[in-house]
Amino acid sequence: MKAFIFSLLFVCNLMAITVEDAAWVLDAQTSMGKAYQKAKAEKKDLIMLIIIESSCEWCEKMVHRTLRDVNIISALSDMVIVVADFNSPEAKEHNATLTPSIYFIDAKTKKTVYSVIGYEKPGSFMIDIVSAKDKIE
Repeated sequence: MKAFIFSLLFVCNLMAITVEDAAWVLDAQTSMGKAYQKAKAEKKDLIMLIIIESSCEWCEKMVHRTLRDVNIISALSDMVIVVADFNSPEAKEHNATLTPSIYFIDAKTKKTVYSVIGYEKPGSFMIDIVSAKDKIE
């Protein structure tokens, strides 16, 4: 029985996603400061901040299924992406209470223009991306 429980815990840990893993998969920043610098240098108007928790299955699905969808990747190409942990200052600043939480931030004013709480499939998330872009233009 102990071996089964140990194996189950081991497998569950393999399925967890960390901020570093998500940042690598998404080619994202892990610092808002660097994200603002990158947005300014690359003349990008929006920053997408995704707040995740390592024990969150929906966070992993959001990163691997939705955010890796080819249409979503294309739609996000004119934004800087940042990944932060649920216990980070960024999460506290945005009053994140659930994960995944996604905030679209105006790179110039540094204010949130649109937010999404929870997992979304690519089609639904595409609508959110368009809505966030409309808030800037």
